[in-house]
Amino acid sequence: MRNTLLVRRYAKAFLDYAIQNNMADEGLADLEVISTTLQAHRELRSILSQPFIAKKRKEAILKRIFGEKISEKTLQFIDLMLDKNRPELIQNIFDTYQLLYNEYKNIAVVTITTAINIDEPTQQKLLYFVKDKINGNVQIINKIDKEIIGGFIINYLDYQYDESVRTKLKKLEALFTDNLYVKGY
Repeated sequence: MRNTLLVRRYAKAFLDYAIQNNMADEGLADLEVISTTLQAHRELRSILSQPFIAKKRKEAILKRIFGEKISEKTLQFIDLMLDKNRPELIQNIFDTYQLLYNEYKNIAVVTITTAINIDEPTQQKLLYFVKDKINGNVQIINKIDKEIIGGFIINYLDYQYDESVRTKLKKLEALFTDNLYVKGY
């Protein structure tokens, strides 16, 4: 729980700083570059988490890797994370920053999961099921999951509308597993 609060504080502080410096979009892009790189390179994550590697050495490594790819202000934020000995929180900070950024920009992220790729008009039609819950701009993420067999699942915040064939089959299976025949009547 403590880390969740800590991550939210760092993400909020960086968003506030980015808004003051008119770089909220750039901050999001920078954190995405850092997060993607850290996810892809286990060695880099390992180096950053090692307490016996000097902070100056870690800063030099990050400056060499990200110096041309991200802004100086974001690099300063990452240096602050190293000062506070919190490099392992960077991925979580990016995720939380993205949520806070979407709130700030009034962007509603809706995830539509289907068995096949669907086109834009179909996505817009499926938004009908959650339109009364959404206010703001909509960003649609289309996920493909062959396991749902057919139909769709719409997720928005903590709301889920599930019209997948897999779920309907599971409901039918549960219905048929009940033995309605009771011997003795």
